[in-house]
Amino acid sequence: MTGTTNDSTVLKAIADLAPLWMPGCVVDTADRTVEVGWGRGSLQMSAVVGLGEIIDRCLQLPQQLWADQIEAWLRAVVAEGELATEEHRFGDVADRQRAMLLQRGWSARTAGPVADALIPFGDHFEVVVFICTGNDYRRLTVVRRSMLGLGDPDVPSPVQLTLDQIADLRPVAHDGFSVLAREDDPLVSMAIVDREKLMPQASIGMGVLVGVPRLSTVAFCPADVGQEVADRLAAYVAETYQGAADQCSQDLYWLQGDRMVQVPVTLATPPSVVLPAALLPTPRRTWLRHLWQQLFRR
Repeated sequence: MTGTTNDSTVLKAIADLAPLWMPGCVVDTADRTVEVGWGRGSLQMSAVVGLGEIIDRCLQLPQQLWADQIEAWLRAVVAEGELATEEHRFGDVADRQRAMLLQRGWSARTAGPVADALIPFGDHFEVVVFICTGNDYRRLTVVRRSMLGLGDPDVPSPVQLTLDQIADLRPVAHDGFSVLAREDDPLVSMAIVDREKLMPQASIGMGVLVGVPRLSTVAFCPADVGQEVADRLAAYVAETYQGAADQCSQDLYWLQGDRMVQVPVTLATPPSVVLPAALLPTPRRTWLRHLWQQLFRR
């Protein structure tokens, strides 16, 4: 909507109001940017931030709500600058990027006035970027990513860094299915992204049934393993999700290569999986699955 009358109206509102709340900030309506400053004593810093995000947010609201939205966003941008300054004290920020696989919409439901840095991942998940500082994971926003220079092409990718962190994971057999887990490690959920290495069965034959009940736990089995094992997998996902501090998703998915679809699970106790017709056992499919299992054991 760049260049429309609505854009111009929002820009004028920002230019008029911003200096009232933050004396010294400079709004450039031509470049659609604002320069904000922060610091303590003689240590003063500033950054130029694009206004595209706050313009889009205002255009989704009645005009009488713009002022509050603009003020909240500007103050959040200053807070992001202060946080960026602090994060530099802990070493190379680029190498401390991490990414977590979360349910689609998690960021929108929990974010503040400034949007998170994220990558959509299919219809059901999103990859949200964080900065690892000590034992804490601080969600990275689009604004702070720009301030820290993390969007540059030569900067290490947070996704690749995260995949390196979980490269040593090995599946453990559990009641007919496999589990990838590491207690208190929220990066394990990214096994779905690194499925070619950590779940190679996802790209073979009918793929896998998979659940991500916790950020620290991924459970899966061959998609055509049959009703009994699928039900046990669904029960494990439901039980592991219940009450967990790092909940991710209580649903079950059919992952085949790059295709992921949700598989219905009844609310019965224990739960029962409503397998798609394509996954119902047939003599030929049972024989092929047995063959693949033999090959993997060699």
